[in-house]
Amino acid sequence: MKKIIFLSLFISLFGCEKNPAFNTDGKELWTPNPVAVIGDGEIRLHWQNFIRYDKMIIIREVEEPDKFAIYGAKNEPSHFEKLAELGNDKSYTYTLKNLDNDQPYYFYMVSLKSGFLKRYSDTIMAIPGKKMESVILVTRESNQSISSVSVSRNPEKIAYVDLNFSWNGGSNCCMAPALFISEYDGSNSEMLDTNAFDPCWSPDGSKIVFRTEKPGKIPGISLDQIALYDYSSKEITNLTNDTLFNYNPVFSDDGEMILYLAAIRGYYPEIWMMNINTLEKSQLTETESSGLISFGRPAWINNQDYIFYAMGNNYRNQIYRSSINSSQINKVIDSDWNDFFPVVSPDKTKIAFISSRSGTNQVWIYYINKGNYKQITGYNTEDYLNEFWDRIEWLDDQHIFYTMHQSILVKQKIE
Repeated sequence: MKKIIFLSLFISLFGCEKNPAFNTDGKELWTPNPVAVIGDGEIRLHWQNFIRYDKMIIIREVEEPDKFAIYGAKNEPSHFEKLAELGNDKSYTYTLKNLDNDQPYYFYMVSLKSGFLKRYSDTIMAIPGKKMESVILVTRESNQSISSVSVSRNPEKIAYVDLNFSWNGGSNCCMAPALFISEYDGSNSEMLDTNAFDPCWSPDGSKIVFRTEKPGKIPGISLDQIALYDYSSKEITNLTNDTLFNYNPVFSDDGEMILYLAAIRGYYPEIWMMNINTLEKSQLTETESSGLISFGRPAWINNQDYIFYAMGNNYRNQIYRSSINSSQINKVIDSDWNDFFPVVSPDKTKIAFISSRSGTNQVWIYYINKGNYKQITGYNTEDYLNEFWDRIEWLDDQHIFYTMHQSILVKQKIE
């Protein structure tokens, strides 16, 4: 097949009709929900019905389209060309071949049927390329999980959460999320604590900070505090002891400070900082003055600057940076998708993050100096990450660790 040449046809997605489309019977076509699966020089599109719900009740009967139109653009999501118009054979898939590797492609779809107005999908982004070398280190069965992995280089250990840990303690006993330490391959695992989450190793491998959820003074109410585990003595001490919901702690490069999220229950979280030696803490962000709705997990860039994701007024999570010495917040990656959990490479030239831009949550790399992207996962329909429990960490400048759907730990080469 000849290479697809994207002509300069000025079909702007955002200028298209997007209003609800009903016929006289009160029915509407269903909206395609495209997902891109990448390969070497190709992208395979899959789509399915996107049904609108109101409190889990379908609010309007939808009609099966007769046709689907696929529009695409290369490099920039501004000028789209109609690539194909397909009859609805119920396969809901279309493959584009002979594409340029490492170049971004953008797609949206339209469902069509006589007597109905068109229904437009959201735009997705995908970057084809050769799959980089990867090693599956740990695979968990459906009754177990491995999530929120933090990597230590010395000792060569991981800390992780099993959300479905169970043990024999008599009748009606017992299951709870639990925090473990093990070798990279999951062997020689040792439980650190139950009802524990969000581990992060110190840079020298001597400590782990994590979130511990234990009953508070008020019966029936658990308080989430930040705790510190000493790897040598195996002692656990609480770093916080307040009425806030504290979670997602991360060590600074020098191991002296942590960033973490804290919120009164029912309110949106803010980013806080603590000196682990003096326990002095300070609030770094404020939603009211920032123009943001809520803040997500931070990660240090160096001992002064940090990166994080936050929800804006468009209710999308985007990536920002700030400094412990300034309240100024700058957007790092501006997109029309949800971007989560950014982490900066040791050489400070790359950001690994989770993004929904290809239709499902995948691992992406952003090259800071060049301003371009690389898609790391999404080579089959089973690839996806959970934005709450799956996490990315850098092992070195060329390798990342990440967990996929809370059950697989992968070591991945990025170039």
